[in-house]
Amino acid sequence: MSVKKALDNNMAIDARNLYKSFGEPFTFKRLLKLPWEIFLRLTGGYNKKSVLKDLSFKVETGSVVGFLGPNGAGKSTSLKVMLNLIRKDSGQALIAGFDTEYDYDAALKTTGALVELPVFYEFMTGLENLVITSKIYKHITPLDIDESLKKVGLYEHRHKKVSQYSTGMRQKLYVAKILLAKCSIIILDEPTSGMDPKGQAEMRELIKSLAMEKKSTILVSSHLLYEIEQVCDFVVIIKEGSVVTYGRVADLLGSEHEIYELETGPGQIDGCLEYIRKKEYIIQADIKTRANTNFIEIKIKRDDASRAVKELVGQNYDIYNFVKTRRSLENYFLEVTGDGAAAAEKI
Repeated sequence: MSVKKALDNNMAIDARNLYKSFGEPFTFKRLLKLPWEIFLRLTGGYNKKSVLKDLSFKVETGSVVGFLGPNGAGKSTSLKVMLNLIRKDSGQALIAGFDTEYDYDAALKTTGALVELPVFYEFMTGLENLVITSKIYKHITPLDIDESLKKVGLYEHRHKKVSQYSTGMRQKLYVAKILLAKCSIIILDEPTSGMDPKGQAEMRELIKSLAMEKKSTILVSSHLLYEIEQVCDFVVIIKEGSVVTYGRVADLLGSEHEIYELETGPGQIDGCLEYIRKKEYIIQADIKTRANTNFIEIKIKRDDASRAVKELVGQNYDIYNFVKTRRSLENYFLEVTGDGAAAAEKI
């Protein structure tokens, strides 16, 4: 069966109503209760664990999209289903306009994906592994191989056997392989896993450079929210197998209200808080503690911040500090996934 290419060429990736569930792993304990399981299956009473539930989102061509969710939310399963590495229960996954289930070769012809730990020939060097790739793609030259190794920071380690590579180096080598193939769609699952801070920074810069060159559409899954905030235009946040929010990072973090941290003189914080809460332009005010220091966190409309400071000074409150904070992606992520609120980052 062949599915015609989708008419919307602006969408590089399109997940439509994906469902996926898993049965109990096959163990000796399960073998003992197998007759009962067969009976349940025949009578329709066997319940699988649902991992993806009506998962739908789109990735526009030329964008960099962060794919986020708590542990167990179904991120890796989603990527595997979209790439047809595991079969879905229902729904449709389109890459480059082609259904990955029925037009697998066409869908993945210009797609590079790093999902879980990459596999290489351990007894060969990093360079030799990439040379094998060059035999598949005839347009690849030795110069292209050198350039891809330099881009991912492995050029000096090209003659080492892959068996001597760390997890982070293997991740980089696979990204170099994707770059060699000149893929227009790149899917990365935890690309900085196992890397030291220097390697993480290099990977972020690589993703940024690919985005700036507008040569690739990138979907990247990561637990490092600061990393995603730095490199991505859009984010998709999922929880329990469903999308809870999707949008441009700047729009999701934007707000007509601003948050300030106010530090007062000794013994003034309670009186200051009581005074502030009486003002009609104050949205919210609470005492917070950081490193054994108490301060007042004020949520206020954007144009009223200077007014608040003037009135507090006029009431003879000593203002030691009045700092605007910003809503980070981490704050937003914890809000929409229902896991509380993180501390705001200062700007």
